[in-house]
Amino acid sequence: MKQLLFILVLTIFVSCNSTSKEEGKSEKKEELVMYNPSELTLLMEEIYTKNEQVKAQILDGELPSAFPEKFLKIHSAVMTEQFERDETFDILADNFVKSQRSIYSSTPETVKKNFNTSINLCVACHQNTCTGPIPRIKKLLIK
Repeated sequence: MKQLLFILVLTIFVSCNSTSKEEGKSEKKEELVMYNPSELTLLMEEIYTKNEQVKAQILDGELPSAFPEKFLKIHSAVMTEQFERDETFDILADNFVKSQRSIYSSTPETVKKNFNTSINLCVACHQNTCTGPIPRIKKLLIK
């Protein structure tokens, strides 16, 4: 009886030990890849955040004060590897900058329209390449 119990305990110990070795081997095979956002991705996140703030100002009846010059980096910021800066992007980026500037020179009567025009330009550009953020961008529109 004692021998049977000893063999049973030994078998459980060996099987548990061999399982953990196999798990350790498979864990070493997996390589973690960290997402590294491009300069343009980071800039667009800043643009989104700033436009959230501008939307709140407009809804509070305030006019935004100064155009963020950092937005001009849209022409030079490094893109994500799978995308290329092309003529369409350059045209839409130029129009985006112009429309953003118009927000900061708007009257109370035109600020909402100018803001929505700018946001719609973001959507138009993203329809050509990176469509993922479109639903999020559309949430910026003022109804």
